[in-house]
Amino acid sequence: MRNRVATALRRLGAGALIGLAVAMPAHALVEIGTTVFSDSFDDGDVSDWVVSSSSNITGPVVAVRTNSFVSGPGALWTYFLAPSGGTGAGYVRATHTFTAPVTADYTLDLWARSAPCGGCTMFFDVLVDGRSLANDGSAENGFVQRSFSLTALAAGQHELTLGMYTTGASSGRFQASFDDVRISTLA
Repeated sequence: MRNRVATALRRLGAGALIGLAVAMPAHALVEIGTTVFSDSFDDGDVSDWVVSSSSNITGPVVAVRTNSFVSGPGALWTYFLAPSGGTGAGYVRATHTFTAPVTADYTLDLWARSAPCGGCTMFFDVLVDGRSLANDGSAENGFVQRSFSLTALAAGQHELTLGMYTTGASSGRFQASFDDVRISTLA
């Protein structure tokens, strides 16, 4: 079907395409399944992600993890090292902006994992524009695939935030990792 439509439009010529574009609603002009943001972290660079943490966390780290990933040689790694005596509950997050070209339904797909924690829970956090989509502590021993609907996401710039949260850091490394992050229009 798609090939027949493309062939018919080519036969009509550029003038018909311009007229068709004017007659169509803006959301129809974005190809279904178009990726508007993706990061597999395979380039080893997370310098375009902004680091934040709760006020009680010193030395938050956002890096590329090369010893645990889904595909390629790396994954986003958010963590901190709690000193002896602990820090209590806290988070480390990485934020990246993305642009939705039109108001439409989008989907966010990613792989994520947290880590085991004796006496506490470590969660991976997923937020869009500050709204929590997941606070999940069930993926302690490996990556899990997650998909989130971003229904009627407005056109314009948005923030994707990925990170870790712990209910209580006594000592050691507190972490969450992410891989193959993709935001696209719904297919």
